[in-house]
Amino acid sequence: MATYTKIFLQFPPDQVFWNTSYQFFLYADPHERGYYPVWQSLDAEGFLPGSGIIFVTVVQSQSYMVEAQDDETTKEEVLEVLRQMFGAENVPEPIAFMYPRWSLEPWAYGSYSNWPVGTTLEMHQNLRANVGRLYFAGEATSSQYFGFLHGAWFEGQTVGNTIAGLIEGANHTEEAHYETLHGSTTEEEYNITNGWLASTFLTYGFV
Repeated sequence: MATYTKIFLQFPPDQVFWNTSYQFFLYADPHERGYYPVWQSLDAEGFLPGSGIIFVTVVQSQSYMVEAQDDETTKEEVLEVLRQMFGAENVPEPIAFMYPRWSLEPWAYGSYSNWPVGTTLEMHQNLRANVGRLYFAGEATSSQYFGFLHGAWFEGQTVGNTIAGLIEGANHTEEAHYETLHGSTTEEEYNITNGWLASTFLTYGFV
């Protein structure tokens, strides 16, 4: 599992200090890589105009750091960054502050799945294969789009259709499961049996 943390701050709408015509702001800390680097305004057309909400995203080691510390410590750190970016005299105290702690959630222990180097389609298919009447669906079971919302959507749709078919009397077929694993994925294995849909824009050159 990988960790990706969004930290939200809400300021009084009449004290918004950033240019709301811009969606993103970047911060480069002079001493520490990845220290509260990517900011996104939600106080913009198409999002939540007039909300006074801005958030910053951190990942991996920085995520684990902020998720392990208390809200007050994190709030002071992000406010210090904002005050360096926009001037201390321009940044008031937020009226609301929150962020999730995905790495500490017992049902998740992270934000999204991330295959380690060397994972093959055979290994992944063994993760997603049904066990009798028990089926699995989520972004982690998506061969093409693991880690993304649409991966969960496609997998849920596939499994839902399979189960609906079984209820309506379709023949039960076991999904592929590999007893013997090979050390690499061949071109021929990029197929629907291994969860690799035919209509994908992600082909790794196999077209």
